[in-house]
Amino acid sequence: MKRKTKLVLGGITLLLGAVVLSGCTASFCTVTDKAHMLYAFDYGITDYVANDTTATNVQQAYAYIDGTKITFDNVKYKTYETREEVYNFCSTYKKIDESATKNGIRLPSFSFLNDFDAVVLGHAIQSAYADSTIKAQLNLPADKKDLTLSQIQRDYKDANAQKGILDIFGYIKYEDSVNNKKVLWTNFTTYLDETKAITGIDAAPSNDYWKLYKSSLNSSISSYRSCLAIKTGDYGAYGPRGTAVEIQGKKWTDWKGLLEFILVWPIGAFVDVLTSSFLGAGVIAGAAQMLAILIVTFVIRGLMMVFTIKQSSSSAKMNELQPEIAKIQAKYPNSNTDTNQKQRMAAEMQKLYKKHGINPMSSILVMIVQFPVFICVWGALQGSAYLSSGQLFGLLRFSDSISTALFNASNWATGTAEVALGLFLLMSAAQTVAMLLPQWIQKRKSKDVAKLGNNPAQKQNANRMKWFTYIMLAMIIFMGFSLASGMGIYWLFGAIFSVVQTLIMQKINDSKAKKAKYGGKSTDTVDGRRKGK
Repeated sequence: MKRKTKLVLGGITLLLGAVVLSGCTASFCTVTDKAHMLYAFDYGITDYVANDTTATNVQQAYAYIDGTKITFDNVKYKTYETREEVYNFCSTYKKIDESATKNGIRLPSFSFLNDFDAVVLGHAIQSAYADSTIKAQLNLPADKKDLTLSQIQRDYKDANAQKGILDIFGYIKYEDSVNNKKVLWTNFTTYLDETKAITGIDAAPSNDYWKLYKSSLNSSISSYRSCLAIKTGDYGAYGPRGTAVEIQGKKWTDWKGLLEFILVWPIGAFVDVLTSSFLGAGVIAGAAQMLAILIVTFVIRGLMMVFTIKQSSSSAKMNELQPEIAKIQAKYPNSNTDTNQKQRMAAEMQKLYKKHGINPMSSILVMIVQFPVFICVWGALQGSAYLSSGQLFGLLRFSDSISTALFNASNWATGTAEVALGLFLLMSAAQTVAMLLPQWIQKRKSKDVAKLGNNPAQKQNANRMKWFTYIMLAMIIFMGFSLASGMGIYWLFGAIFSVVQTLIMQKINDSKAKKAKYGGKSTDTVDGRRKGK
């Protein structure tokens, strides 16, 4: 086959592989998931408080329903005098306003944003009253003006507080259905138009401001992908107030590719079931996720042993055959430059491998199998909804990348960066030992082999393999630095598993080699005879 043909076929293979694997790393977040995330980032500037509050600068809360204003008897909201007060309540607007100011774009007034929130609340109230289950659950009054604070919005300081109307339906600010298909932003535009009709066009910001707004919020949620769950529930801490996100349970038929269906979903579901079980058993959040990752790691690595054991056995046999390999290589000292010598040496090596049942390509075959599995595990862990909640040692979220944690200056004051750095160093050290241990063992066993001859081709191949290992190690460490910390934990546990597996396999192969050396008799028996036992 011509070199050009090989390159074309290789390129096609890589392209097909990329297409097959693309489904494994795609975002699993639905439009509804994204709408919940958007609402978590901008839940409005209206800070609702109870009617009996002692706070100053409050007004009676209100909502617009079908263009009609209703005022609540039992709920008030805080008013603001400065933009810093607004930013302290909802920091999302700070970045947008700064960009708008730089570009000479007029900022929305507090009154316009309060009216906008009142329009959103009105639509959420209509949705709540139209849902008989929610209406009964919240015990909603017949007269909407009698709604209480807890019925409108939960107390965010109380994690166990019941969800209110905005907690359940506030996301419709961003989600709409068009031609029986859910879409983002159409409701937002509709509610803006309603607000303009109430407050007047002159009071409304320009379209340029809302373009900045949409761009900023779309960018804010783009990195959140933890929407893979087998049941609907509260997950994650998206947004500045840590508002829970409602993850929609996906159907198992809604898969994007074959590998996603075969591996990603089952792994994600396994993480989900394990974490849920541990939390139900009283294990604290964070520890439950770590235990789930540990079990998933050992199960996957255990299944992969079907492929790796044979490769480990071949590697061990090759270590034992180093003296014979060195003798063959010594016979052909110019094999790196002499084609005839190279072919004759390759034929002898192949004969030796065949005699001892060794497949020198086994390591490459293992990598071909391991790579898609790795991609699928990555997709499952970064997509797992449960890994978006809970924190490692209460500081580092499993869905946050190590690099993000380290490069955020505020994390060094909270201890989050120290945890991320510790995880990165442990993962890097474990991966280094796991990948270099086979070479160290081979080097120890081959100390005296070098005396049998010196073959430039052997040195060239050894150096090539050594650099290949170093490059792979560097790539893994770099990816561990860039990917979610949950993946870093998986690699840490996986590396420990690999080290233990290598040592056990080496022990077994050493025992087999000794038995073979002494004609199938144990070394204790032979040594005993030598000692006259």
